[in-house]
Amino acid sequence: MTRKERKHIQSAFFKKARINTAMFKAVMDAMPNIAFYMKDADGRIMALNRRNCDFCNIHDELDAVGRRSNDLFPRTLADDYISLDKAVRKTRRPLIAVRDRYPADKSNDCNTKSIFPLFDEDGRLVGTTCLYYKTPAVDGAPDWHGRLKPITEYVNAHYADNITIDGLAAMIGTSPVNFRRQFTRTFGTSPGHYITTIRLNAVRRLLETTDKLVADIAVETGFWDQSHLTKLFKRERGMTPGEYRRRHRSA
Repeated sequence: MTRKERKHIQSAFFKKARINTAMFKAVMDAMPNIAFYMKDADGRIMALNRRNCDFCNIHDELDAVGRRSNDLFPRTLADDYISLDKAVRKTRRPLIAVRDRYPADKSNDCNTKSIFPLFDEDGRLVGTTCLYYKTPAVDGAPDWHGRLKPITEYVNAHYADNITIDGLAAMIGTSPVNFRRQFTRTFGTSPGHYITTIRLNAVRRLLETTDKLVADIAVETGFWDQSHLTKLFKRERGMTPGEYRRRHRSA
């Protein structure tokens, strides 16, 4: 699907879901700490705000429009997101302030989310919309991490350290080969990529909330140097750290 086609189905959805839907989306784009999405009745993403793109590691909204959760996230996360939307579509009633332990940025934080049904002018259900914000977990990694829970807790606490796959495997008494297999099966990503994601989450927070030099942030979050950080940040987020900071400072 081309970007032009994605824009077309988004516009058609907004028209179907009443004109105020587009205005509401514009308001959500201006919210600094609230993540937002809209989906149609088939579970396809129709809109994301900037904060949700940040949490989901999506370069921009149109990279997600027309896709479903299981196109973007590991199965465990996608199944949970899909089930909550289905429940709202089935009952036609909102879910308010639901505590969610499946953060899209793969951190050990929690989400508090509210999901609402969307209706057209004739009262027909056309989709769902969700608002959520992140809250720190008080009890470590979520239970679905299973045997790997000590690993994700360690990585989230020590991301700036020199973390090795051999060392992580030893923490749960298995070989590096078995560890990689278990981790990828559970999280839908390799251990190395997971570590990079958690480090980039920390970089993102520092870029948003401090005036520290990018070179200092790189050292503080476990990257070799500024060049290494910039290369990985641009690969994962489609922009440099400096561009990311300017985007959020201008919001």
